[in-house]
Parts: sequence; C-alpha cells; structure tokens
Amino acid sequence: MPIRGPFCVPIDTERRYRIPPFSRVIPGLGAMALGIARNAIETFNEIAGVKTPQRTTQMLRDNHGAQVRVSQAESLVRSARLFLFDTLDRLWRPLIATGQVTMEARSHVRLAASHAVNSAVQAIDLLYLGAGASALYTSCPLERAFRDVHAITQHIGVHPRVMETTGRVLFGLEPDTPLL
Repeated sequence: MPIRGPFCVPIDTERRYRIPPFSRVIPGLGAMALGIARNAIETFNEIAGVKTPQRTTQMLRDNHGAQVRVSQAESLVRSARLFLFDTLDRLWRPLIATGQVTMEARSHVRLAASHAVNSAVQAIDLLYLGAGASALYTSCPLERAFRDVHAITQHIGVHPRVMETTGRVLFGLEPDTPLL
C-alpha cells in the first residue's frame, strides 16, 4: 500500500476504494433506516396482536385501517430495499470488473439511499399513528424507531437537495456538487 499525502496516510489502491466516500457511506443510511422500519413493522405486529383500542372491542390486528397500514409499510420497506440493493449491485459489478464507476451509477445509489430513508420514514409514520397512544411512551420501540428514523433524515447525505443533484444527472447534466 503506497504512502501519500502530508500526513503519510496510507492510500488503498484496491478497486473498491475508487469510488468517492459518499458513494460508500450514504447507502448505509438507507440500510439503517430500512432496518429500523423492519423492526417497527415487527413491533406493530406485536402491538396489534394484544391491543384493543379505546372505544372498541376489536383487537387492533382486526381493524381494517391497521391492516392497510401494515401492508403499506411492508411494501414501502421491501420495495425500497430492492431498489437500494439493485443500485448497489449495478455500481459494484462494473467497479470490480473494470475499476470504474459511472456518474449515473453513483447518482442512482444516492437516489436509492435517499428513497430508502424516505420510504422508511413513511412506513414508520404509518405504524406510529396506527399504534395510537401506545407509541408515545419510551417503553415502546415504535417511539424509538420514530425518533431514530427522523434523525437520519437530518444527514446531509439524504437531504432533499440530493434529489436535485441526482435529477441533474438523470437529465444528462453535470452534478452540481463534487460529493456525488
């Protein structure tokens, strides 16, 4: 491994390190958000199996609204996961084969990561609302999921502004940031 730079920091020349750090790090935000959402779905299922909401004799799992919410959350999480994994695969395969990554592949990964975070937020918001007051308490994992996934949205790597940059690339224009 060659040594470069004023601080003699090792620079790894392997192909996987030829993509910018943001293209390596930002997908992890999407993965974390989707993991949080997956846990929220499991938690909601547990709550729905034991909770009978106020002013009803029907368990939450038998409520049509709860059934729709869990279905929507599941589809949001699973489709976002597939999009994220697909774009990472489309970036990784050419990188390993040629050592090169196109700007389009890099922008798709950023787009998929942002989409994953947004989808996770939507899924958790659906479940948080569907669980009712139970979700307010720190003893409920949905409260933590709600807080954590919304914290991820504050990272610059998945800021709504990313959509402008990826949109530029989708139109065939140069990105407006060197971080892509």
